Amino acid sequence: MVHSGVVSLQGVTKSFGSLTAVDDIDLTIDGGSYCCLLGPSGCGKTTILRMIAGHETPTSGEIQISGVSVLGQTPVQRGTAMMFQSYALFPHLTVLDNVAFRLKMQGMAKRERRAKAHETLEKVQLNHLAERMPAQLSGGQQQRVALARAVITNPQVLLLDEPLSALDEFLRLQMRGELRRMQRELGITFIHVTHTQLEAIAVADLVVVMDDGHIVQASAPEDVYARPTSAYVARFMGGQNVLRGVVQSVVGPTVTLRSDQGQIFEVDSAQISAAAGDIVHLSIRRDHTELEKSDAVPTQPNHVVGKVIAIEYQGTYVKVTLDAPDNREFVSHVPDDKYLAQRVDVGDQVVVSWRAADVHILADDHRKSESGPDLELAS
Repeated sequence: MVHSGVVSLQGVTKSFGSLTAVDDIDLTIDGGSYCCLLGPSGCGKTTILRMIAGHETPTSGEIQISGVSVLGQTPVQRGTAMMFQSYALFPHLTVLDNVAFRLKMQGMAKRERRAKAHETLEKVQLNHLAERMPAQLSGGQQQRVALARAVITNPQVLLLDEPLSALDEFLRLQMRGELRRMQRELGITFIHVTHTQLEAIAVADLVVVMDDGHIVQASAPEDVYARPTSAYVARFMGGQNVLRGVVQSVVGPTVTLRSDQGQIFEVDSAQISAAAGDIVHLSIRRDHTELEKSDAVPTQPNHVVGKVIAIEYQGTYVKVTLDAPDNREFVSHVPDDKYLAQRVDVGDQVVVSWRAADVHILADDHRKSESGPDLELAS
């Protein structure tokens, strides 16, 4: 028996004329989990949401909710509810009547639907504002009214289309915690579309990273952030520097790589099966690097030299960006206490280093090549 709220997409493709928005994807979202579809504009994430909701029909493929095919069913028949980016509250109805509206359309008696609306407003901590009009509410309060209206019918799946994009930073942080709390309390499946990386990893059990109509990684947030499968995911998620080198030798526990600019990188051979001539892409987390001011050119492996081009104070750490070889950027996150003890300024030459154990191999970008690659660095 399939658990309630499980969403399954099998070989789903959606084309609009000659444009393929979603290309033959397979995805299973566990019932009662929080999933974020993440990617840049035009990657296909909203099209997936609309197909699950029933607002778009797949060109090919199968969509199931709780083990039942929903193709051909209306949004109401699917047991889904959609929370739109614009909230779409009725300006002439009170908060209570906005929340109760769907129950009214289902024919529920006035006393019963109003009681249910009060109960739902209590869950989002807005029952004291039940008689206000939407125009009398803040943006965050309107957000919670929209959430209450979406969940009042106890859907199996709640679909959220960029639900936090219209909020300021303070409210966005507050409301993403509210969404996560509500999801856990209700125990229903949330599918949340966003283009904001930190939002996705903060709330989701499953992060689905998309690019050009394809799923490039679907994993737990800690895996997507710390163990990306490709250079694209590493760069898109941020927090990583992406490098590329050609294998020079494999000796015992160490694989030695070399870039065209002559930098030598060492990688733990337990991570990869490689031979001389292979191209290997790898990433190093920005917070797993060590930075020091130096005019010397190091001869040790796993070092990058460059001039500081930007310094940004981030509270608990300082983001230091250097102009590394081949006019690409390398970023180091320096703990604030270390930075204050040894400051660097824009224009200073610095050396950034890291441990071989902190290197992560980007398996999707490991392939054979006859010519050595450039050093590739992500901003």
